[in-house]
Amino acid sequence: MPSNESFPPMSSHASSPSSSPSSSPSSPLPAGEPSGAVASFAPVTPPPRLRLSDMVYEQLETMVVEGRLAPGSALPSERDLAQQMGVSRPSLREALLRLESRGLIVGRAGGGYLVANASQPLLAEPLSQLMSRHSKTVDDVLEMREVLEAKAVELAAERATPEDIARLAQALEALEAAFAAGRDGLDGEGDARGQSLLTRVPELDAHFHLALAEATHNLVLVHLMHAIFELLRGSVVDNYRAIVGHGADLAELIDQHRRIFNAVASHDVSSAQRSLREHLTFIRNHSGDV
Repeated sequence: MPSNESFPPMSSHASSPSSSPSSSPSSPLPAGEPSGAVASFAPVTPPPRLRLSDMVYEQLETMVVEGRLAPGSALPSERDLAQQMGVSRPSLREALLRLESRGLIVGRAGGGYLVANASQPLLAEPLSQLMSRHSKTVDDVLEMREVLEAKAVELAAERATPEDIARLAQALEALEAAFAAGRDGLDGEGDARGQSLLTRVPELDAHFHLALAEATHNLVLVHLMHAIFELLRGSVVDNYRAIVGHGADLAELIDQHRRIFNAVASHDVSSAQRSLREHLTFIRNHSGDV
């Protein structure tokens, strides 16, 4: 699921690639679901006294750091990537091996590379282990979301581009469709559709909030949300189970996402903040012990 960004040719006066501040990271979907975007790489012209592989490395590194290739995104094959960038395969391979040694990309089964979620093992995994041993951390995760997402929704409402809004709409439509497909099975013990409401729907819920963070165009915030995504997803799953256990209206929870989206899409900052606050308050009020 590569990004649709392209690399500009390197200037002969610069040692690092230039990038557009309006470039927006792709919102990764659950595993196995392509984003639909296609990467395009422009030819590379190295400045004097720099190796071609260094310039290839810097361009790829910049794209990863800026989020234009999000964690989980697939790079093109070596042949296609070398052709798009106008470099030899040995120069490209040297750059790719350097990226892999830095932990920025990982090899995948069958060949090729995926962009790594480099900070997740350092941040999310220890936190997940902590949560499994201490129940209080469930409330702590919700407090963290209140801090991060309050600012995220404000920035998203201010900065979201038409492309960001389209990705948010796609994430919201997937969430609403999964909820509609699963709600009829909610009362059936062990029913696959009912189970979808407690697994698939929360996962899509978490992806909606990730897309919201990406619409902020704050690189640090975007990378942080990617790093803790599994922690966020696990928390959302637990929240859904608690909400259902309390007998609360799950449809109201889904509708809250629509209100957040409408506010962001219309660039209404105060409405976006209010809608997010109501959403997190609803979760807090219905996610305690059943």
